[in-house]
Amino acid sequence: MVLLNSEQTPLGTEIKNFDLPNVDGGNFANKDLSKDIVVIVFICNHCPYVHEVMPELTELARQEKSEVDFVAISSNDPDYREEDSFENMKIFARENGFSFPYLFDESQAVARDFGAVCTPELFTYIRKGDSEYKLAYHGKVEMLGQALQDLKNSGEVSFEQLPSCGCSIKWK
Repeated sequence: MVLLNSEQTPLGTEIKNFDLPNVDGGNFANKDLSKDIVVIVFICNHCPYVHEVMPELTELARQEKSEVDFVAISSNDPDYREEDSFENMKIFARENGFSFPYLFDESQAVARDFGAVCTPELFTYIRKGDSEYKLAYHGKVEMLGQALQDLKNSGEVSFEQLPSCGCSIKWK
C-alpha cells in the first residue's frame, strides 16, 4: 500500500458547491451547512488510514457538534473495491457511529473540484459574518482538534499545516 500526501490547496479558497446523496436518505448540499466552521473530510470504507483515525474523528465531531458542521464524502469507485459501495457506506456509518452526513460522490466531480487526492483528507472552512466559507485548515486529522480551537479563538490556525496522507482516491 502506497501512502499518498495531499496536494496543498491555497488557504482562503472558497468552499466548492456540492449536492450529494446521504447514507441517511435524501441529499445534503453545501447550502445545508449552518455553522461558521465546517469540516469536509474525504474518506472511504476500506482505507486502513481512515480506520485508524475514525475513532478520533467521530469523537471530535460529537464534541464539536454545537459549533462545527462535519461532512464526510466518499469518492472512491466502488467497482474498484466493493467495500466502498453506497450500501456498504450505510453500514460503515452505522458501525462507526457517525453523527454527521456521509455522502456519496459517485461521479467523483466533487473530489476533483475540491482537489482531494487521498483518504482521509480534510478541508476545514470558516465563515466570518456574511462572507463565504474560506479554507482555513487543510492538514492532518491528528491536528484537527487544535485547528478547530484556533479557529474558534482567533479565526486563524496558528501552526504549520502539514499535508494529509493516506490511500489514493480510487478514480474511475
